[in-house]
Amino acid sequence: MGHVRFTEESNSIDYLEKAVSFIKSAENKPEDWKWAILAAHGALYGFMICTLKGTTPDNVSTGKKQKLIRFNDALERCQDTAWMNLGGFTKVLRLSQNQKQALRQLSNFRNKFVHYDPALWSIPEDVMRETLTHALDALRAVLEIGCFYLHFEPGDNNRIAALVATGKDLLQNATCSHA
Repeated sequence: MGHVRFTEESNSIDYLEKAVSFIKSAENKPEDWKWAILAAHGALYGFMICTLKGTTPDNVSTGKKQKLIRFNDALERCQDTAWMNLGGFTKVLRLSQNQKQALRQLSNFRNKFVHYDPALWSIPEDVMRETLTHALDALRAVLEIGCFYLHFEPGDNNRIAALVATGKDLLQNATCSHA
């Protein structure tokens, strides 16, 4: 019987592929914005973890049980010059205030979708588009920090760049068809 292989990198790429797929389908099926947000969050979180981990899993775990650091902790570490220098990086994640706000929104959306309380919740599509655009920009910037991704396959960098470009193009050219 066969096995399915997952790595941190393949998982992150899969999330990115799903995010782009759901961004595309959200034009005709607005509830797919939720899945685009969840997948974009997973992709960004995964790539931050891959970058921060490098070759030392302790870089992304905390406590006696070695629990994985949270999204917000990973985001803070990627922006922290001192922390990144300790990891041997010469670059850090630089975000504008708008990007920081959008990533907080991405995390808030994700948390509300995953831990949904029954209620009416209406989110403007343009807010989803803007949040996802900033998330894709941040994801690209995380990848540009220059980490060695242990389990990348040949062509993965080009595949990721194409997915980010496609996602951003879809977001910029989407029409707000559902009010």
